[in-house]
Amino acid sequence: MKNDLSRRRLLAAAPAAGFAARATAANSSDKPALMGGPKTRTSPFPSWPEFDDRERRGLLDVLESGKWNRGTGQFVRKFEEAYARLTGAREALATSNGTAALYISLNVLGVEPGDEVALPPYTFIATVNVVLRQHALPVFVDTDPETFQMDHRKLEAAITPDTRAIMPVHLGGNVCDLDAITAIAKRKGVPLIEDACQAHLAEWKGRKVGVYGDAGCFSFQASKNLNSGEGGAILFNDPDLRERAYAFHNSGSGLKNIGANFTYASSGSNLRLTEFQAAILLAQMSRLEKQTRTRAENAKYLTSLLNEVPGVRPARLYEGCTNNA
Repeated sequence: MKNDLSRRRLLAAAPAAGFAARATAANSSDKPALMGGPKTRTSPFPSWPEFDDRERRGLLDVLESGKWNRGTGQFVRKFEEAYARLTGAREALATSNGTAALYISLNVLGVEPGDEVALPPYTFIATVNVVLRQHALPVFVDTDPETFQMDHRKLEAAITPDTRAIMPVHLGGNVCDLDAITAIAKRKGVPLIEDACQAHLAEWKGRKVGVYGDAGCFSFQASKNLNSGEGGAILFNDPDLRERAYAFHNSGSGLKNIGANFTYASSGSNLRLTEFQAAILLAQMSRLEKQTRTRAENAKYLTSLLNEVPGVRPARLYEGCTNNA
C-alpha cells in the first residue's frame, strides 16, 4: 500500500489516535488509577512530623506539673542529659532554636565587632546572620562542588590575624572533612564551631558530629530530623564553656551564681528552651535512631539509581563520613 500520510494529516490524526487509546484503556482491566483503575498505593504517604501518645503524654505531664519553664521544671534538663548521651558529648545546652545555638556559641567564644568568621557560602542564612549580629565579618571559604561542604583546601588561605572562629556546616546531613578542618583550626589556634543544625546523628569515623569542635550546634525546627517545631542545642566537651553559655542564654545568670535575688554575673539574652518543647524532643528521640537507619537505606538505594543516569553525579561523601544524616 502506498504510504501517502503527510505531516499535516499525521498531526490531524494524532488526537483521534489518542482518544482511541484512551477508549481501549477504559475497556481494559489495567486502567491507570487516574482513569478509575486500581491504585498502586492504597495507604497515604507518611506525614511529618510523626507523633503518637508519647508526645501527648509528655505534653500533659508538663501541663499538669504546673512547671512550664526550665527554671522550675525537669524536662529540659532530662533532654540535655539524654542528648549528650546520644551524641557522646560531655555536656549539652538546650536553646530556643538553632540560630540561638550559633549566636550563643559566637558570644561565649569571644567573637566581637570587627572580628572575622570563616564559613561556607552555601548554607542556610542563619549561619551568616549570627555573624552579622555580632557586627563581625563573614569570610566565605568556597564550597567543594563534589560534596557541597566547605572546601578545606581553601580554608587556610582565608584565615587572617582577625579570624576569631571557623564555622563549617554539615550541610544536608553530610559531613565536612573534619580531620582536615580541625587540624587547621588547631594549628592556627582558632576556635571551631560545628554548624550541625541539619546533621542529627551524622558521624565522622564512627563519632557523632558536634563533638569535634569547641561547640556543636543543632536545630530542632520543624523541617529537621529531630523536631519540636522550634528549638536547638549546643554540645560542649568543656564544662566551663557550657557554664558561660548557660549564663548567656539565661540573661547573664549562670548555674553557679543563680539565686532568688536576681544577681547577674554578665550580660546575656533570653534564649531558653521551654519544658513543652523538651517533652516533645524526648518523645521524638525514641524514634530517631530507627528513622536515621531508614533514611540511610533509602538514600543508598536512590544513590544507586542516580549513578545509572549518564551525566548525573550524586553528592560525594568524604571517606571519613561513616553516616550521612
